Amino acid sequence: MSRYSDVISAWIDEGGRPETDLELRMIRRLPDVAARLDDRITDPIARALAGLEPPPATAASLIDRVRIAVAAGGTMSAAVLGDLEEEAKASGDANLWVTAARLHAMVNLGREAAARMSLSEQSLPYVFPGEIDEVMVDLLAVADRVLPALHVDWVRKLTQWIAPVLALDCRAQGMWFWPVLGSLDGGKLARPLAKLAQVPLGPGGAGLALSYSLRIGLEPEELTAKCEDLDRRIIALARLGDGAS
Repeated sequence: MSRYSDVISAWIDEGGRPETDLELRMIRRLPDVAARLDDRITDPIARALAGLEPPPATAASLIDRVRIAVAAGGTMSAAVLGDLEEEAKASGDANLWVTAARLHAMVNLGREAAARMSLSEQSLPYVFPGEIDEVMVDLLAVADRVLPALHVDWVRKLTQWIAPVLALDCRAQGMWFWPVLGSLDGGKLARPLAKLAQVPLGPGGAGLALSYSLRIGLEPEELTAKCEDLDRRIIALARLGDGAS
């Protein structure tokens, strides 16, 4: 049994249950783990995020509607997801906005084309530290489909520009970079990821940061040392889902 399997098996045997949506989304990629946790995940949206049952039709709060959309995996209509993105943007919550934009772009070719156009412009706006810009949202929404067609030097510049957003993502446990990491320039992410050991990320944030690092072949010692139980569990789920031993 792999070291990652040992971490998850010990947690389950000790009566553990998922504490965050990040864990649930990673468990979804591991049907055997989800099955072992079936009786411990009771909330309908949480069960949907873990892939244990279809998501509810709707919910009252914006947060839960975005969570339902994540669980639905891009199967909602472009019109519904477009409205959800606009509402998420207006809310001022960066995690809801980035997540909804990604879901919308998955099903709406027009939304993808608009993001493609903004990313093709050879200029980037200045963004104050700790903030997120519309072009950044576009990048996180479609990078995996758009960046492979762009010049390598421009991809490097985009990667360097978006790198500070890693901290926001890890604090929100949003998995914003998860689907686009392979399209960015990994070399330009090495130092920003390592530097995350020096900033507060909140529970689970270091685990997501180290999961990103491992995905691009890095394991920063200071970031590894920062990890606690929740972080190590997130790393184990991420690596098992990626097929690592």
